[in-house]
Amino acid sequence: METLGEIFEESVEKYPERIALKKETTEYKYCQLKDAVIRLKNYLKKLGVKTGECFAVLGENRPEWGIAYLGILRAGCICVPLDPLLSEGELLHILKESNARGGICSENHLYKLESIKGELKNFKFLIKMGEVKNLPPASETKEKINPDSLAVLIFTSGTTGTSKAVMLSHKNILSNIKSISQVIPIYPGETMVSIIPLHHTFEATCGFLYPLFKGATIYYPPSLKPNELIGIMKEAKVKCLIAVPLVFEKFLSGVERKVASAPVPQKILFNTITGIGSVFKFLRKPLFARIRKEMGLENLRLAVSGGAALPEKVIQGLELMGIPILQGYGLTETSPVISVNPVGKPKNLSVGLPIPDVEVKIAEPDENGVGEILVRGPNVMLGYYNNKRATDEVLKDGWLWTGDLGYFDNNGYLYITGRKKSVIVTQTGKNIYPEELEDLLLKSPWVKEVLVVPRIDPKTKKEEVCALIHPNYELLEEYSISKNIEMSEEDIQKLFKEEIKRVNEGIPIYKRITRFEIREEEFPKTTTQKIKRHLFIERGIRV
Repeated sequence: METLGEIFEESVEKYPERIALKKETTEYKYCQLKDAVIRLKNYLKKLGVKTGECFAVLGENRPEWGIAYLGILRAGCICVPLDPLLSEGELLHILKESNARGGICSENHLYKLESIKGELKNFKFLIKMGEVKNLPPASETKEKINPDSLAVLIFTSGTTGTSKAVMLSHKNILSNIKSISQVIPIYPGETMVSIIPLHHTFEATCGFLYPLFKGATIYYPPSLKPNELIGIMKEAKVKCLIAVPLVFEKFLSGVERKVASAPVPQKILFNTITGIGSVFKFLRKPLFARIRKEMGLENLRLAVSGGAALPEKVIQGLELMGIPILQGYGLTETSPVISVNPVGKPKNLSVGLPIPDVEVKIAEPDENGVGEILVRGPNVMLGYYNNKRATDEVLKDGWLWTGDLGYFDNNGYLYITGRKKSVIVTQTGKNIYPEELEDLLLKSPWVKEVLVVPRIDPKTKKEEVCALIHPNYELLEEYSISKNIEMSEEDIQKLFKEEIKRVNEGIPIYKRITRFEIREEEFPKTTTQKIKRHLFIERGIRV
């Protein structure tokens, strides 16, 4: 296996009748998946789409999305996954930049491409996603595809606001899959539920290609509504779950609601999360077995979180329930996985150990060992599409300069402290890492979301550390009802002033938060639920 379009070949040979992909009443066995991929590949060739040309995929998570992705790659074309949340103007920009010959689009989003295709000179073919299963059968002629050639082109703004297109080769992604398989085992016949949008590299590699490589079955929920998500977890008897932190936070919130009506021993155990010692570990599974069953998680063997930092209180809550959670780290530019906590020896405040065949080092570490994280390996991207300047800024002597700051502990576990661009530098030259302060504030149950940013005081013109807080209004309301009081704006301000005082008492003076502001709305986020920090760190602007 040297190309991504062949990722499922061994599974087809070993488990032809096993279900590969399923959503509601639509399902594809491995033998049917291969047949559908070959039909699409032949159809693209019949249309005249040539090897090395770009072809887009736009749609919600469903089996046909995966068939589209694999068919494009098997035809020797370059797949351009599109985010369904993008505006028509943003889609137009991507399709122009990539010079895409066409796209495969779900019926729910067809209107977007219909409205802009007239402005695209090279965009000749628009295929409805539902039609890929009705294409005519044909024998396959093998395409000669160079494993080092460009396979997937991912346009991402990330959290920096600057749109770039990451070029990943067949070899980049395949090497990452082979490395992951050595540390995060998925076994043939196990079930997974796909939650993260498939256009995201984390899900495409870890939640789609890797399970197909291992002969697993992937279920797609009808929607992400809690009841439907729990329903699909139960139907699938899910064994492995790969998701972003927000999903695990929502699971934990659901558990907290169930604990409220649970027997006293469970309440006591859950409400003293931070005081749980190892002596209680043997109690966790039996005490929370009923709740895990109600959430559809009683068969869960492994849960992996990536895409953003997993809050400490969520880690503690999941571990308390007996759910084996592992936190990892990666970038689109690294196909994407760089490190992950090992099964059996996790340190989930860290992002784990570098995976096999991937080297990680810290550049220019300070007195605490903190510096920029550099990565080298076969998973590192080819570069940014048509952007040599941006490529040269991050790829130097074979190393990818990630822009993330971190350090290693004595056992080789990697810790992320923040983004290089978000560091606040004091007048005395001290570095303040906003993410560190945010983690401390997020330990408060009253804080739902927070950003720590620099702010210029209009009077003194000095840069100060400001916390932008989106409160947990649901909890505040519950508190008000339980106490039979009505909390005024002044009361809320006083509450958060005390929370910031608590945080400040435990940190050096130069790191202390000097201002805070209450934000009524949630922060705008990327599709992997990272807050768009760049929108809030403009110096001199009131935030």
